[in-house]
Amino acid sequence: MIKRLFKLVAFTAILLAAGVLGGMAAFHQCAGLMPFYQDSIPFPAQTAEKQEVIIQENKALKDAFAKVKDAAIAIKITDAKGKVVFGSGVAITSDGLAAVPNDLYPPSGAAEIFSGGEKIGFEVVKRDKESNVAILKLQTAGLFTAGFYQAENLKLGERIFLAGILPGGEFFVNEGIARVISENEIITNIRETAEAIGAPAFDIEGNILGIAQVDKAGQVSVIPIWKIKEASGL
Repeated sequence: MIKRLFKLVAFTAILLAAGVLGGMAAFHQCAGLMPFYQDSIPFPAQTAEKQEVIIQENKALKDAFAKVKDAAIAIKITDAKGKVVFGSGVAITSDGLAAVPNDLYPPSGAAEIFSGGEKIGFEVVKRDKESNVAILKLQTAGLFTAGFYQAENLKLGERIFLAGILPGGEFFVNEGIARVISENEIITNIRETAEAIGAPAFDIEGNILGIAQVDKAGQVSVIPIWKIKEASGL
């Protein structure tokens, strides 16, 4: 009986010792893997990099908007029935040439043009119904203009922003990308209200891409700068 008890105690002691040794071995193995595990976690670095990219893109947009917003002109149209609509356009030469969508300012409408908050006189130089462009000659000099975008550089995914003027005279900005590019228009993923019609569109460096059109669903497309240059003879 005593021998059996002694064997039981000895067997239990051996099991306990084996468990302790096994636990220590597992601990040392895990400890050896810890540096590798820590180094393999990319999430904080990726998040920081993504935040940095967003900050840089936002700053680029703010800088570009501040640089080119004064190229926008405001237009108030009163049609033959007395209905008033508002939109924008863009100065394309410093001596007074400007472009607005032709359907925003039909021949039967009466228009008022504002630049820098001041009402200015103008005359219609040309209407190109096919391109939907009306070219105006503003009776002022020293207008702010931006460079023209080089058409051959335009690619799908190009970042685009609108910089227009609301009826109260406040500027607005909206951004997106070029989704579809054709000879006659640039379709974007931007959504806007009808008051954004005619707002100049720029690339992120502040070059003029064209002027905005807005369909009934709020989808923004752009009358491209090459059509505006053709209509104005530039």
